Amino acid sequence: MKPECEEALRDIERFLDEEMGPPQRQKLDSHLHECSPCMQRADFKRQVKDLVASRCGCDELPAHLKEEILRMLHEPPRTPAPGA
Repeated sequence: MKPECEEALRDIERFLDEEMGPPQRQKLDSHLHECSPCMQRADFKRQVKDLVASRCGCDELPAHLKEEILRMLHEPPRTPAPGA
C-alpha cells in the first residue's frame, strides 16, 4: 500500500466527520479523487455510518461495530476479478 493511501485511510474517519481543517481536507479529497481503492473505502465507510445512524438512532457507532468496520478498512483492498 502506498504511503499516501495509508495516510488517507488513517484520516478517513476525521474527514467524514468533518473534523479536519481545510488544508488537510483538501489534500485528502484530492487523494480520494485520484485513488479509486481509497475512494471506495471512504464511500463504504460513509454508507455504513449513514445506515447505522438511521437504524439505531444514535450519534455514534456501537463499539463492537466500529471495531469490525475499522478492521475491515485496514485490510488490504481486494483486487477485482478480471472483467468484473
